[in-house]
Amino acid sequence: MKIAAMLGVATSLAGCGATKTPGQLIVKGDKFEVTLQEYDQVLRQMPPVMKESVAPMRRILLQHLIDEKLLAEAAVSAGMDDDPETSQAVAAAKRAILAQAYLRNLTGKLPKADPREIETYYKTHPALFSNRRRFLIEEYVLTSNIPDIRSYTDAFDHGDFNALSAMISNKIPFLQPAVVARFSDELPENRDGALEKLTPGSNIVYQSPGQVHLGRIQSITVEPVPLEAATGRIEQSLAADRAADIAQATVKTLRKSRNVEILNANLKQAVAEVSPKAPQS
Repeated sequence: MKIAAMLGVATSLAGCGATKTPGQLIVKGDKFEVTLQEYDQVLRQMPPVMKESVAPMRRILLQHLIDEKLLAEAAVSAGMDDDPETSQAVAAAKRAILAQAYLRNLTGKLPKADPREIETYYKTHPALFSNRRRFLIEEYVLTSNIPDIRSYTDAFDHGDFNALSAMISNKIPFLQPAVVARFSDELPENRDGALEKLTPGSNIVYQSPGQVHLGRIQSITVEPVPLEAATGRIEQSLAADRAADIAQATVKTLRKSRNVEILNANLKQAVAEVSPKAPQS
């Protein structure tokens, strides 16, 4: 967000000489201004908050925008925009923004899925809907950046939950297991029906951002989601799939039209088995 905001500053600086109506300006100073358009852009990136938090959050974001723009303009005045590392970061941010904007333009008006597509998706994903399962898991949660994380996962793979508990008690005595409920659609991708093979007592390992979960399943219950309740989510999934297909086809066409070829032999070999993926919009 910060780099993108700095990029927006560079754009606004380029147009500083343009005449602005009073309604466009929301902050003014000595050779300094913030426009309503800039503030609106920041507000569009505001995370969801409770109703009573909206006004305080708007004030915080405005103060942040003022501070960030002052610092960015000071950096430009100091010639830091010519620094190779900074200019590369700005170029990378601009590249990502333009790529995402192009994809949004391609996929922004996709037709809604028809009822037959929705029903077919529902029937072909039973683990998410008709056979959705609720797992009660006793688990340890480790940060994924601890130096010896592999030793814990190896101990769990080659032993059991009790062996893992003994190891953790010895190395991290303050860490205690927690009992959590997870639905099948919250767990990693269900490859080859792996989730259906789990039973009470089974070990399970999965990841969340910055964390590794090592657990033992205590119980499993089936809690289906009816088609009516799942429709909105299915529509979103189908739209995301269509957008991904369009992005993939677009990138493939662009690569072919531009005769793109990886010249470095090592890099060429490294990506030979990986299909190129388009940036996500």
